Amino acid sequence: MDMESEADLFESANRTRSKRDAQISPWWLLGLSGAVAGVYFLVYWNWAAMPIALRRADELTHPDRFIAEVAKQHLFEMSNVGPRVAGSYANEIVTVQFLLRVIDEIAAEANPAAHRVEVEVQRAYGDMYLDYEKYPQTSVYQGIQNVVARIVPAQGTEPDNYLMLSSHFDSVPQSPGAGDDGTMSVIMLEVMRQLVQSKRSYEHGLVFVFNGCEENTLQGSHAFVAHHRWFAKVRTFINMDVAANGGRDIMFQAGPKYSFLMEYYRDHVPHPYCTAVAEELFQADLVPSETDYLIYSTVGNIPGMDFAHSTWGYLYHTAYDAYDTIPNTTLQHTGDNVLALAKALANAPELYDIREHEGSKAVFFDFLNWFLVYYPLWASIILNVGLVVVALCAIGLSVWMMARSTSLTVGQLLLQGLTSMGVVLLSLIVGIGLSLALAAILNAVDSTMSWFTQTWLIFGLYVCPFLIATCTGPLLYIHFVKNDHLSLHARVQLLLHATCVLYALILVVLTAMSIRSGYLFTMAILFYTVTTLVNVSIKYAPFAWLYVHLAGQIAPIAYFSSVSLTAFATFIPMQGRGNAGANPELLIALFAVLVGLLVAGFLTPLVALARKAYLYIALVAVFFVVSIVVMVTSAGFPFRAHTSPQRFYIYHCTREFYHQNGTLRRLEGGYYVHPQDRYTGDLIRELAVKSDLSAVPLGDECDKELYCGIPFYQNTQHGQRENGLWIQGNPFTLPEAIDLQLVDSQRDPELNLTTFFFTAKGTDHMSFYVSPVEGVKLVGWSFSKTIPRSGLAWNGQEVHFVNFVHGIDDRPHEFYLTVHGTASKAAEAGWSFYLNIVAQYMHHEQYRASEFQQFVDQFPDYAHVVAYPAHLVSRIY
Repeated sequence: MDMESEADLFESANRTRSKRDAQISPWWLLGLSGAVAGVYFLVYWNWAAMPIALRRADELTHPDRFIAEVAKQHLFEMSNVGPRVAGSYANEIVTVQFLLRVIDEIAAEANPAAHRVEVEVQRAYGDMYLDYEKYPQTSVYQGIQNVVARIVPAQGTEPDNYLMLSSHFDSVPQSPGAGDDGTMSVIMLEVMRQLVQSKRSYEHGLVFVFNGCEENTLQGSHAFVAHHRWFAKVRTFINMDVAANGGRDIMFQAGPKYSFLMEYYRDHVPHPYCTAVAEELFQADLVPSETDYLIYSTVGNIPGMDFAHSTWGYLYHTAYDAYDTIPNTTLQHTGDNVLALAKALANAPELYDIREHEGSKAVFFDFLNWFLVYYPLWASIILNVGLVVVALCAIGLSVWMMARSTSLTVGQLLLQGLTSMGVVLLSLIVGIGLSLALAAILNAVDSTMSWFTQTWLIFGLYVCPFLIATCTGPLLYIHFVKNDHLSLHARVQLLLHATCVLYALILVVLTAMSIRSGYLFTMAILFYTVTTLVNVSIKYAPFAWLYVHLAGQIAPIAYFSSVSLTAFATFIPMQGRGNAGANPELLIALFAVLVGLLVAGFLTPLVALARKAYLYIALVAVFFVVSIVVMVTSAGFPFRAHTSPQRFYIYHCTREFYHQNGTLRRLEGGYYVHPQDRYTGDLIRELAVKSDLSAVPLGDECDKELYCGIPFYQNTQHGQRENGLWIQGNPFTLPEAIDLQLVDSQRDPELNLTTFFFTAKGTDHMSFYVSPVEGVKLVGWSFSKTIPRSGLAWNGQEVHFVNFVHGIDDRPHEFYLTVHGTASKAAEAGWSFYLNIVAQYMHHEQYRASEFQQFVDQFPDYAHVVAYPAHLVSRIY
């Protein structure tokens, strides 16, 4: 062997030894993973920690503080009456009297020198229009009740400006409503008690709206906005609702465009918990519900804030939403926040002329519930663009320093950087693709929602494939693409820089689209930029740069862990009450890869630094396989009794269809099952077989009869017709059956107009479908001043939907319909329109037929079944 070959071997050996010395132990990766897990569990501990709940005995030592025990005692009395459905005796009589009594007691305790409390019951009549895309509806209310109270100064003139606090006291069928919304109602009562005991009066008045009809299309709040004299002086509001039992209250909507509200939230709320991400997700209709914030901000045209309990929503709208599921600490947390905010806003000078303070939307978020960060949207544009420029400059400076220490030019290094960016991007695409492909596969093989109770499976099923791809890409690149001019550490640094540049591109796009949630990437880029500048200052000292980099990741990892806790705790339970035709795996997988991207984006390239890094990737793969195994066992079954139940909505239907001449053409009964999740059909078919019944899709029934001839509670339920099931049964007689009478008809032959006058008597929740035949148009009715646009057409005919509720006033409803034209089909000569009336007997347990009860009793203990009779009458005029 010649001397030149020996030198080459010696140099090669030195390079191998140098590379080995530059590498880190695979145990180091396990330690890093353990540290990330440790940060996550510390954040969880902080996230779950709540303030100490105060008792009555603490009132002397804690003056002016919210007392959770008082609120909890009120909650016991309020929820003990059972479900409080609008129109029921429990809601309209018992609960109204309870609220009046407690408010009278509060008024008696008020400081007479400073405050006067006034209370009244609003009985409202009116209508509202909800412009849903495919299923617009007119909502009509008759005699619904709100309990409204106000605090005004004991002396002097009445204030010209008011702060409003609002919650609702009605509940859904078969739920005691302790959480939704009994919790917020009793919090309002205790806030009122504390406010009236202060020694000084407030600059502004305070209005407390206890809304008696929210669960039915937000009618109670509309009644207050449209028909109560006090609303004219309301300048801003705090709305409080619930989508879960327990946990923190999240402030998830603010303004809009009145960012000064966030200043008051920042400066006065003791337990901040808010994020613009929640606001954007809610307003993007990813949350299957609305709150009264919609009415106050759009119909009332005033700014305000929306608070809600949103974590652990498994019991929301179920029979398990009971008194004993509400922790006193939750009451204390929300009470502290609302009381402090109400005191501040009641003295806010901005309320004197609030329109002067209109600005832009704001970016806002709390940092680990310690403090609030907020800035206007325009400031976020400056911040994001400026940060991207600084980050690119810091990366450019780092590359320039790297070029000085190697034989490569800056241009060559930039080319290496572009290659690294391609590797990172390809790894991300593969990782996201693997997770989403698995979501599609699990949906296709009907193995969804295993994480519904076992939430840790989300990490195994969706984060692990993402991590495997994003770790393997950089590792394979460095292993197979050699570069003798750059050290291993320099190549990993280029991969990290490439990741930052990709984040910067994402941030620029989100900023250009005015998506405020882009602040998540702002935070990731900010901390990486800071550590990059620090490393530049120490000239990327061997290994020291690595610890500087990791130290800079602690804060963003902690924050993104908090975001993930909020997102999963909120959205996982919602998949049990969503669109049965959608893929729940897809949404959860998207959240999982986003969390993986934010938490691990600046960590996965470090895997390439380790010796035998494939062992670490294999360990992640093992966890993935274990998750798959658990998923297919009984442990992966989604539902559990009492804690994470499966939901069912079943209507025992009697359906009557009449000819135009008034003779009965069809009478039948059966059960309509409205789907709630992907597994609704499986259990229903199994139970139907046990009862010698058959559960079938609606099929061509939707072509034969107007909106399938099903007594849908809301017309939006028609959107799930392909997933709904019909079980043929027997018709039954109801004590409060629909009584529809055509009182009179008047024809104007010159204008070709005909007006039909009706009376309808039924239960407190009814619906009307009006569908003119071809050649005829609905041009007038008494339900609202104008005729709204049609919903989804039926056999080419327009369909207009009216949702009707009566509260304390149960008189027959009188209405008229005016149509223009004549039927264009010979087969429909003399016809004008179809009129379907639906009655929902939501709180009439005594009306359940024995066969219906027997069917419901077959459901397993993990099922929560909302089951009640419904009646449909379909006529042609």
